[in-house]
Amino acid sequence: MDQMVRTYTCKRRTRRWPMVLWHNVLDVATLNAFTSYTAQHPGYMGGVTNARRLFIKELGKELVMPHMRRRMEGTSHLQTHITEAMERCGLKKVSAATTQPQEGQVKRKRCKICPTAKDRKASSWCSKCTSPVCKEHKHVVVICEALSAYCVFASLHRFGEGVNGNLVIGTLAWPSPWVIVFGSFFSTCGAGLQSLTGAPRLLQAISRDGIIPFLRVFGHGKANGEPTWALLLTTSICEIGILIASLDAVAPILSMFFLMCYMFVNLACALQTLLRTPNWRPRFKFYHWALSFLGMSLCLSLMFICSWYYAMVAMGIATCIYKYIEFCGAEKEWGDGIRGISLSAARFALMRLEEGPPHTKNWRPQMLVLVSVDAEQNVEQPRLLSLTNQLKAGKGLTIVGTSVQGTFLDNFTEAQRADQSLRKLMEMEKVKGFSQVVISSNLRDGTSHLIQVGGLGGLKHNSVMVSWPRNWKQPECHEQFRNFIEVVRETTVASLALLVPKNIASYPSNGERFTEGHIDVWWIVHDGGMLMLLPFLLRQHKVWRKCKMRIFTVAQMDDNSIQMKKDLITFLYHLRIDAVVEVVEMHDGDISAYTYEKTLVMEQRSQILKQMHLTKNEKEREIQSITDISRGSIRRKNPSALRSQHSVDEGASVAEQTEDQSVAVSNPKQVQLIHSKNTSTPASPTSPTSPVVPAGGATTWTDNKGAEKGKGPSEGNPEAGRDPFNMKP
Repeated sequence: MDQMVRTYTCKRRTRRWPMVLWHNVLDVATLNAFTSYTAQHPGYMGGVTNARRLFIKELGKELVMPHMRRRMEGTSHLQTHITEAMERCGLKKVSAATTQPQEGQVKRKRCKICPTAKDRKASSWCSKCTSPVCKEHKHVVVICEALSAYCVFASLHRFGEGVNGNLVIGTLAWPSPWVIVFGSFFSTCGAGLQSLTGAPRLLQAISRDGIIPFLRVFGHGKANGEPTWALLLTTSICEIGILIASLDAVAPILSMFFLMCYMFVNLACALQTLLRTPNWRPRFKFYHWALSFLGMSLCLSLMFICSWYYAMVAMGIATCIYKYIEFCGAEKEWGDGIRGISLSAARFALMRLEEGPPHTKNWRPQMLVLVSVDAEQNVEQPRLLSLTNQLKAGKGLTIVGTSVQGTFLDNFTEAQRADQSLRKLMEMEKVKGFSQVVISSNLRDGTSHLIQVGGLGGLKHNSVMVSWPRNWKQPECHEQFRNFIEVVRETTVASLALLVPKNIASYPSNGERFTEGHIDVWWIVHDGGMLMLLPFLLRQHKVWRKCKMRIFTVAQMDDNSIQMKKDLITFLYHLRIDAVVEVVEMHDGDISAYTYEKTLVMEQRSQILKQMHLTKNEKEREIQSITDISRGSIRRKNPSALRSQHSVDEGASVAEQTEDQSVAVSNPKQVQLIHSKNTSTPASPTSPTSPVVPAGGATTWTDNKGAEKGKGPSEGNPEAGRDPFNMKP
């Protein structure tokens, strides 16, 4: 070809590389056209030496003449030098009326080349036979009867009829066209036999492994191991490809199969290396995960380059197969790559959580729900999980724990049954979390172990939920109440929030709906805001969504209750909490001195904010800082102070005195939610008479009455030891 191009070329002198490339394409195209034409007309030009140059000249003329005729026959006025050049080529200016068909001559105004079903209107006519053609075929040289010639288009017939029944590549082959025929035959037969022998055995192996359940029938075969059923399926797939009878249609499908196979092999190798799986030991000495990742990227790119819609369909099919295997497939010894990725991501996230304490704005209740089981290892308080589910709008951690009394060697089976019972109940109540069962010599130690070691790393609980003990006044239930007292003490030492729902069996289930009602909160300013957060989370659930929230606060008779109510409404507005505020005026004897002092502090802060004449944004920042400080005060408490003040004997006497004081509990049937701040100092009860609300819950607060004097429970007041455990509603 280079020798023929050096003899005569279409190139022109130019410094622009696109034109050089275009001239080279013209040389190749004209040479191919000349070869095809001389193969059909062996006696062309009678052996003239410059036959190719004459052919290129005639070819160019034939390609340009239709355009020149259209310009000469058009109505537009041509310049003089263009008209003279066309006349030298044998064309004359003809009026458009002589070339356009008359109304009576051509009745059909549809395109002659397009099918009749498309019904496309004609926009122009052939210059020889006046056949109508549409805009799509306007640029095509129309093959008509009057032209008595043909053109070789870029898209040839798939059976070779485009070049008089001969193969184009075979015509160009050396030394004979049969080289292409035999080469194609042997290559296709070899690849076909290889696939026909290897594919059935691969399908049989996949079926016998049970990875895809519906393919198990193809795992059967003859006694000698021949995959009969798999061979039948493979033959059917091959026949479908043969019946398509178009290599252009089958080639993209085959390409997607092979590229998908290679892509997932490279992906699996890269994942095994990155996850450092112990059973992944490649033999290649210089292997690196980047090579597998590069191979996967190339395969994925080639898939979309070949055919983007075939690639999308292939990815969709692969995703469906993976989900099907994940749903009902068998687990094999090679494991699951996605599970390895999840494990690595969970480890990384837990390590990140250990870097520092959570910010106040990101705080959410991480629940440790303590339940008890009966002799059959069934949960005795299922409504605790219902309440936990209703509080999970914060999307925090949930750990449901219980304790089995005994030894690990003797009671391991009971612990497994208890764990299954917890999981089943969590699934019924739609609680997303973890279950944990501890075997201990007594229930008190088991509960203590759960509070101490529950969670993992930074993913630990910050709140404990336990139900109020039933029948705690009965002598046979004293041990149960003592265990409850120990839970209160341990959560106090651990600086955890404590949620104690009373009469838990009366709480609504997840299927119930409240059409009206109130959630009452007896709010003390120094609680850190959790008493407002819990009703807010409850109202996010569909059970409590239509209930209204009411916040009650207490004041003395000589306080400005109107101003206090306004300040509290403003404070709730900045916190974006929708609630009704009520200020209850009570006598001095009914209000704890510590509670009253904290209420005055809130009033003083509000007055200071007004005197400072701050802007709206500055007030919001000041209020947020106050909230952060009040919440952070819990962490700054020294839990060792409480342990140093109480001895074992005092703890026992306190529990006995608590049983005597608990007679004063009013209306034990009322559903209440008791929340403890868990400070390091003992507390005295605040006992305002809260209204009975059928559809809501009331929250109460206990705090230290003698904290302002800096004395312990054993100093000054002999009854002070009972205060932390008096759960009077």
